[in-house]
Amino acid sequence: MVKPVGAGMSKGLTVVLALLVLGACWGLTPSLAKLALAGGMRPLGIATVAASIGATILLTVAAAKRDLPRFTMAHWRHYLAGGLIGLTLANLFAFTALQHAPAGLFAVLVPLAAVFSVIFFALAGLDRVTPRRALGTAVGLGGVMLAISPGAVLPDAAMLPWAALMLLTPLCYAAANLLSVKLAVPGSSPLAQAAGTVLGAALSAFVVAALLGHLAWPADSRTALVLLAHGATNALGYLVYFRLLTGAGGVVTSQTSMTITLGGLTYGYLIFNEVPGWLALPAIALIFAGLVLVTSAKVSPKAA
Repeated sequence: MVKPVGAGMSKGLTVVLALLVLGACWGLTPSLAKLALAGGMRPLGIATVAASIGATILLTVAAAKRDLPRFTMAHWRHYLAGGLIGLTLANLFAFTALQHAPAGLFAVLVPLAAVFSVIFFALAGLDRVTPRRALGTAVGLGGVMLAISPGAVLPDAAMLPWAALMLLTPLCYAAANLLSVKLAVPGSSPLAQAAGTVLGAALSAFVVAALLGHLAWPADSRTALVLLAHGATNALGYLVYFRLLTGAGGVVTSQTSMTITLGGLTYGYLIFNEVPGWLALPAIALIFAGLVLVTSAKVSPKAA
């Protein structure tokens, strides 16, 4: 049976719109965090509030769909490990560096999570590094070196230590990707996994924030609204992401990194008047080229 032409076009348009929505949501994260930091919030205080709001929204949606996460010991191990590394530690590094570095830099570094994931999966024996992926990794890392050079996304060489700290964030994302595969419990739906992981992130962020003295109430209504927007857009991003993952597949969903980068750079310009240098364009092109090379190769059944 031949599919109607309109159906294919409609699905393609839906995928493009989903990618743009994700870029608009998650690309806004560094700018909102930077605004909250300027309002007196501490890095993990922001992460705790945002994750709590996100977990509340996701759990509400999961309850409405009768698809709540399960809470066995194996499930908790999955949720807490992914939440601690993929959100708590990732945000600690990113938000600390955002106090000194441009919001646009975070957006440029996000695609490296896919590149680092290939390396981690190979080291764990879940996948193999092909010449194509090795080339993609080298190209992507070359783009990062160009991005943090003077005349690109980083305006001042004095910010290099903060750029190095922010580079730990995509490393955390990649490690969380690996753990999500190693610790995943069969039978959990994408929505249930998202809700459980963000709940684990909220709990782990609260504990670490309390230990570091990062917990605090917003000092004014403006900062409170920024935190509310942070949590709401993050939750919306998760909902769209997992719907796209199940409907369009991992290769298409991996292109989210590109829309996040474009969104993050746009917000950085509109909110903070961050104007990247002329080297930013070739740096981004190299990172995207590396992303395409590592994600277009065949993935082994274990890594999938």
